Amino acid sequence: MRYLILITLIFLIASCGKKEVRNGIPENEKPSELLKYGDQFYQNGDYENAFRAYGIVYYDYPSSREYIDAAIGLSKCYGAMQSYEKQFEILHNLLRENLIPTKVPGVYNAVAEFYERSAGISEQLTGEGTNDYKTAITYYTKSIQYPNSDDLDAKSFAQFKIGNLYEEMKDYPKAIGAYETTLNTYQGTEWALRAEQNILDIQERMRRRAEYQQSGMLPADTTTAPPAQTLPTPIQTNPVSQDSTNRQ
Repeated sequence: MRYLILITLIFLIASCGKKEVRNGIPENEKPSELLKYGDQFYQNGDYENAFRAYGIVYYDYPSSREYIDAAIGLSKCYGAMQSYEKQFEILHNLLRENLIPTKVPGVYNAVAEFYERSAGISEQLTGEGTNDYKTAITYYTKSIQYPNSDDLDAKSFAQFKIGNLYEEMKDYPKAIGAYETTLNTYQGTEWALRAEQNILDIQERMRRRAEYQQSGMLPADTTTAPPAQTLPTPIQTNPVSQDSTNRQ
């Protein structure tokens, strides 16, 4: 029943733009309900309706605690619909604003995912995604090192993703190192468990490759880690301090 009420709420507000529509949900609970609704749609791949739900929070409730999560969700919807400039604009604006410090690692992760997606597209089209992968690693590192937040979920995710990206670049020693850091620093988290499995998978692949090379089934490995490359100029943002004005 609550699900149907929320559906009605979204379409009435989206189509009519009338905030006075009666729907049975207290005004202060609407952003939270809409955010949950947007997340559910996004996870189901329904980006159009997720866009609507996130958009209502983003444009109509900019002072709510849900605003940043809705903005990140909206940016992901733009990315899923291939509106990359708009996706980047929203993320850029988030980093320029005075954010809630606890949310900053999540914003850095969203920026990193933007570059990671860009790298994946470049890799498919030209075989060259290294620059964007390295830029993504830069932002995941910012997430981990941000001092004014103890968001272990965001930071453990960022550390795990660094390992993923080194895997994509076939730099397996650095990938294992990043996964080991995830395992040792964020023990007990979902990402530590995944990192442990990924370490085992890499080691098994490397063991098999060595066996094939010794048997002559594969040529000797002459590849090396990708050379260091100049990163694109990072987004310039004002430092977010502990004294930043928080959204209430």
